[in-house]
Amino acid sequence: MPDDRRTLPYKVIQWTTGVVAKEAVIGIVGRPDLELVGAWTHSADKDGRDVGELFGLAPLGVSATSDTEALLAAPADCVVFMRNRDWVSDPMGTFPDLLRILRSGKNVVNLWWPSLVYPRPLGDEVYKPLQEACLEGASSFLTVGMDPGYGTAALALAALPLAREVGSVHMTQIMNNAYWEGEGITLFYGFGQRDAANSPMLAPGVTTRYHATTLHLLADAIGVTIEDIVEDHTVIYADEAFDIASGHIPAGTISGLRYQVKGMAQGEARVIVEHVERLRDNDFPELEFKGDGYRAEVTGEPCIRLDMAIKPSPGFTGDHMAVASAMSVVNAIPRVCEAPPGVLSLLDLPPFPANTPTARTGPVPTPS
Repeated sequence: MPDDRRTLPYKVIQWTTGVVAKEAVIGIVGRPDLELVGAWTHSADKDGRDVGELFGLAPLGVSATSDTEALLAAPADCVVFMRNRDWVSDPMGTFPDLLRILRSGKNVVNLWWPSLVYPRPLGDEVYKPLQEACLEGASSFLTVGMDPGYGTAALALAALPLAREVGSVHMTQIMNNAYWEGEGITLFYGFGQRDAANSPMLAPGVTTRYHATTLHLLADAIGVTIEDIVEDHTVIYADEAFDIASGHIPAGTISGLRYQVKGMAQGEARVIVEHVERLRDNDFPELEFKGDGYRAEVTGEPCIRLDMAIKPSPGFTGDHMAVASAMSVVNAIPRVCEAPPGVLSLLDLPPFPANTPTARTGPVPTPS
């Protein structure tokens, strides 16, 4: 909601207090143009506690609360919305909470339900009520994240201005999942199982539901209408037993997978999202990609490939991917607050760089 009369900083509420939320809070307090003024928690044992202390930081003078009504009534410019992963099974259960925030007049930057990176194709059930809530509250809404989000769509959008002709756009996420603790990621991808049918992510239709809006975003960017969406996948099996943070991978069980979701037009794959999920860096060597990151490839005239590697700085002990995910929305806050009311996407905003001139205390690592 633009307001030429207002002065910085923008007042921000953090919605939930989990792992990625910690990185968002560090990012918010590190930007001179943002001010943390509230935080929502569903946990009774966090209610009333200082947000900084919850995250092992110095006290920030802002208490977490489970009082939704108080936060909706509080003066604030933007909410960083990071509810749990209930979007996997029932996104519509949390959707009304999001609409209430927008109707209250607060802009929202969102990491929950990644399909909202481009909700227009979701039609009357999702896009229409989002847009209506924005117009009622004179608020703006944007979803980013890494994938769907900045790692795939924004990287591809960065390549497209160099092209005169575009045959296809191919976006790839490459991740080593060996360091994730807890069995959730193992069960989700089917690592350690002997049958790919035991991978929830590879069940028919799941990858389409997850990535369809990203395909439509890029298709609209290049002026293509998607006629069909096709899925395919391959898995690899461990040649020997080994251990990862979440458990044991027996020999002969799934140790990596590669899936594609393709937006088809006139029988050709014009936009593709691919995931490579592995447990060892030397698996899928044909990629020639070291570590974690993203790749955007444009076939056409000329052909373009952009690789974006994401790694921690020396001495960093947290989750560098959580930092990147959190900052993809935190750094967007000023742009979203300055935008006209409505549902936004990466197609609508100029770049939103970091603005933390005093945040670093150590040397900037040299790219390898």
